This record gives sequence, structure tokens and C-alpha cells, in this order.
Amino acid sequence: MSSLVVANGVLFSGGSVLEGDAVGIRDGRVVATGPRRDVRDAIGPDADELDARGGLVTPGFVDSHIHLGGGAVDALRCDLAGAASLAEVDERVRTFAARTTAAWIVGGGWDPTVFPTTGPTAAHLDALVPDRPALFLDADHHGAWVNSAALRAAGIDERTPDPFDGRIERSSDGTPSGALREGAMQLVSPLVPPSATADIAQALLSISRDVLAAGITGWQEAALGTYAGYPDFSDAYRALTEAGDLVGRATGAIWVPRDLTPATVDAFVAECVERARVNTAAGFPTRTAKLMLDGIIETRTAHVCAPYPDGSHGLAYFDPQIVRLLVPALNAAGLAVHVHALADAAVRDALDGFAAVPSADRARVRNHIAHLELITPADLPRFAALGVTANCQPYWACRNDLVRDVTLPLLGAGRADELYPFASLRTAGARLAMGSDWPVSTFDPWLGVHVAVTRQPPGESDAEPLGAAQSLSLGEALYAYTRGSADLLGIGPGTLAPGAPADLAIADRNPFAGRPDDIHETRNVTTVVAGDVAGG
Repeated sequence: MSSLVVANGVLFSGGSVLEGDAVGIRDGRVVATGPRRDVRDAIGPDADELDARGGLVTPGFVDSHIHLGGGAVDALRCDLAGAASLAEVDERVRTFAARTTAAWIVGGGWDPTVFPTTGPTAAHLDALVPDRPALFLDADHHGAWVNSAALRAAGIDERTPDPFDGRIERSSDGTPSGALREGAMQLVSPLVPPSATADIAQALLSISRDVLAAGITGWQEAALGTYAGYPDFSDAYRALTEAGDLVGRATGAIWVPRDLTPATVDAFVAECVERARVNTAAGFPTRTAKLMLDGIIETRTAHVCAPYPDGSHGLAYFDPQIVRLLVPALNAAGLAVHVHALADAAVRDALDGFAAVPSADRARVRNHIAHLELITPADLPRFAALGVTANCQPYWACRNDLVRDVTLPLLGAGRADELYPFASLRTAGARLAMGSDWPVSTFDPWLGVHVAVTRQPPGESDAEPLGAAQSLSLGEALYAYTRGSADLLGIGPGTLAPGAPADLAIADRNPFAGRPDDIHETRNVTTVVAGDVAGG
């Protein structure tokens, strides 16, 4: 019978700091919290002891929207993440291409702000990769940069129409420029040779250890399906869970393809049920479908109510009729729906879909909407009324370069206070969960918590907050990132209450005793999963 006492800590659970300084664990579950002496008496004298050194002890963080599989595949390709200049992008691409004989040069993670405002071009990439097709996804994974060989391989020219769910960027003469938005990526990405499942699994395992070290004990893989050159990561997850190699409570969401019609909804739902059964039986719970309704504001593909400066309203990837058929069918089958909705028109379509579900079916699942950059005020109370969780990505809710240079010019600077309305959602009674959307942004939960509280980029205490009235308290942000997300994913209560799974994150300090400006300096030092030290 294994037992552990975590002592000399500041305990946070369920939204507040607890009395006492110790947590007692036996056989993977919390047995007691309180003063060290009392916890020792409850656990027994033979328990191992872990000194928290005055740091904050919380339930493990749970990332409710992450793409570990995508990050694993990216690790096998040319990684442009963090490249701070176009010269650095060029050097990484040239170096990678020179070192491989692969038929395609594939990678991603480029920052759109390092390119001219007109975007990346095929001619530029031709100079870097002249001999093979090349495709690079942007940091948001909502756009791709391709060379002329890739365009030729896909048969894309000036006569190729835009797909209904995407856009081919074009030069003034109508020829494709080399940038593909949203569904237009699918014209090229299916041609990319797939990575081996064993290689993906190994990269996934390596990344999962980094996630654990950050204090994350559970997560949802937010898209299981073939899209934008990525495979269904279910095979890799099942290989790891069946071998007993994966530590942490991983769950998955099955990608909804955009070519659904009313006539194919029932067949797709039946397929989802079977895929969920297979994954869950292998130890990878998959109780959710992922429905992507729009794109992102920065490429004018997010579906907005008020038009962009060019008069467009973005893209709606599904007809509202399909949404109102699909969502009730999935919920009736016992599958929750995880919706990507950036802008207010897409959020409204999602809520209308949930409103079409009989209340008894809604009560059986945990529906949620992720990203939520813009929400019409009239729709805020509908989250609580329909039992829909707000799945927030807090790290984005600040005036970073992208927001300053691209987002606000498209929406209007006067709308800055409307973005990422976390506090308004909470006031309206919505349940909040949190996630990172890594590798789009960092998975370090303390950086996300910092932005949720300060609405400023980490380390920029002089920056103007992005909608200061929408900030959360430290306790509210931690609650959402622990209990809120754990409950949403169905992996436990996300608390330190007796009987709860002993999933803990131990920080190097107590941020409640410091300044909000310094929250980002907090580091996770130890992670415990089911009573075993697993990372840090």
C-alpha cells in the first residue's frame, strides 16, 4: 500500500486556499488535507514525504484544448516556431531541406507578423526549396505557405475556385500567390506523405513528459482526424496507452469533417460512436466530437456579425441546419460536442445547435465552446442556460503583437474591451475551463493564468491591459484550469478533497503572496499523478 505526504505547502482547491499545509495520499487518492501532524496521523508513519518548500500545491492543471499530436508531428518536420525574423525562417527552411532527401519539405509554426502584410509567397519559398514540393503551416494552423511545386502537384492555378471553407490568396493577375487559408490547405495537404505511427507515438511521448513537467496532469487532444496534413492521432495514443507508457489522463475529441450533409449525419455519428468505443477500450477515453465552425480574425475567416473592413463576414464552415442536426444527434448518442468558435456569429450558431438538443440529452454530456474571442452580449446568458462550458484560452487575452498589429485594425480599436469576455461569462453564470491550444501558444499554465489575471503579456507590466474589466482573480483562473477543466473532461473532480485522484501540481512559490505582475514567474517544480511523482 503506497502512501505519500506532501508537506510544507500552501494548499489551493475548489477556488480557495485551504487550512493546513499538507496533503496525505494513499493508493493514488487523496486521504486527508490539513496540518502536517494530523495528516501524518491519518496516513501512518511509513509514508514517504515530499517537501513543497512553501510553494502552492494545487490539483493538477488540466488542459482542455491542446494538440499534442500536432506538436508531435511538427517535431518530426521543419520547426519554424519562435523564428523572430524572416531571415531566421529562411535559414531554418534551407538547413532542413539540405539535410533530407524527403519527397516533400514540410513544417510549420511561422509567425505571420514576420512576413510583409501581403503574406508569404510561393516565389519566396521557391528560392528556399526549388527542387521539391514544400508546405509550411502557420503558427495558428489556419493557413499554409506553399511553393510552386506544391501548387503544381495539387493542380492549383488561376482557374482553381476557392473552396467553400477556405481561400486561395492570389496575386493581382489572379494567379495563386502561395498562401492558402483554412479549407484551401486541404487542396494540398492530402498529398503530403504521412509520418509513421511509431515515430508519432515516440514524439508524442516525449512531449507529454514536458507537459507533465509543467504541472498538467490531464488534457484533451482537440482534433482526432485527418486535416491539414495531420493524421488521426488515435493510433499513436492507443499504442502508448496499451503499452502503459503514457502518464497523465489523456482524452480525445473526434474531428468532424466539413463535407457532411443532412443525409450523412447519422452515418457519421455511428462512426464516431465506434471510434470512441475503440479508443476508450484502449485506455484513451474519447467521449467528444470536435466541430470547427469558423477560422480566425487575423485572416478574416472568423465568422463575425459586424463586417470586416472589406465588407466580408468571414467563413461559416457548416450550414446552421447541419449544426442543428448534428449536435443533437451526437448528444443523443452520448457524445459531447467541443466547438471551435472564434467570433460572435459562429458562437451564436453553436449555441443555436445546443439549444436544439433536448434538455435530457444535454444533461448527459459536457458540451463546450472553445476560443470565444467575440461574443454578442445577448448570448452570454445562454451558456449557463444551455449548460455549455466556456473553454477559454487565456494566454491570448492581451495586447500582443498580433492583437495590436492585425486583430484590432480589423475589428476596430474601440472593440478591444469586448475581446475574450471571461469575466462577463463568469458573471452570467457560465462554467469556465481553460486550455492552451498548444502548439499555437505555450502550454505553461502559469503563463495563461498570468494573462487571465492581468490581461497583459507576461513580463510587460507597463502594457495597456486588453479589456481590464474582463480579468479574473487568481483563484478564479486556477479554479477554471483545475476543477473546471477536469470536470469538463470527466477525469475527476479536480480538487484536493478526500477521495479525489491524487493529481497535484507543486509550484516554486505562493503567487497569492506576490504581485499579480509576477504570476508569470511561477514555475512548476513537481507533478504528481495518481500519487506518483511523474514530472517536474
